[in-house]
Amino acid sequence: MAIENIKIGTKAIARVGRNAIEVVVIAQADGGVYRVRNKACKEFTARRLEAMPDEKAKASCEDSENSWIETPAKHLSLMNAAVEVLRRSEQPLNTREIVAQAIALGLWMPTGAKTPEQTLYGAIFRAMATKEQPRIVKAEQKGKFRLA
Repeated sequence: MAIENIKIGTKAIARVGRNAIEVVVIAQADGGVYRVRNKACKEFTARRLEAMPDEKAKASCEDSENSWIETPAKHLSLMNAAVEVLRRSEQPLNTREIVAQAIALGLWMPTGAKTPEQTLYGAIFRAMATKEQPRIVKAEQKGKFRLA
């Protein structure tokens, strides 16, 4: 999709399948095809771009940190989010409570999984079985967990 306000050096969003990637337009060809560069300085062609209004970006990749693209805040894995929730909690919690608090605190973003509570439960027991010093252990109360 060719958009008129996308010019060379403009920061845009490239749609690659169902993913959206922040890019800088480095060349424009006929037929609505753009040559773009992503955060990792990889160049590729894109047919579908969405403009980011009033934003100019650096077109070179000499900057090792690539500060021209704002990286989104990293979310923790469900297990790491569970450790953080239990660290903040004064009492043992079950997996349903842990997942709910991780989402409420913004530590973990729900995925397409239907049963994240069961996934967390399995991950906790797998860690207890395989690791010498697991971070999360069973509490005295049935079905609840606490930090080790």
